[in-house]
Amino acid sequence: MIKIQYSPKYLSERKKFLKNNSQLLNKTIKAIFTFARNPQHPGLNLEKLGGTKVWTIRIDKANRIFFSWIDDKTALFIDIGKHDKYRRY
Repeated sequence: MIKIQYSPKYLSERKKFLKNNSQLLNKTIKAIFTFARNPQHPGLNLEKLGGTKVWTIRIDKANRIFFSWIDDKTALFIDIGKHDKYRRY
């Protein structure tokens, strides 16, 4: 099982991202639990952003969780939001 840590930026962005959207909240929770149990699950569409140490987890077609690996069993969630946020990394 993967251990997940949350950066202050992730927690701040998550609050704004999920505000008043229970459907998106449920999708996000499902993606996080799936990742923690099996980070290689095909439904997550895990992708490494080229030239960086940042990876993404697909919440749905338009939204992603951005994270980096601390070690083999620990991930640091650093951001959440629209797919286009990848340009920041």
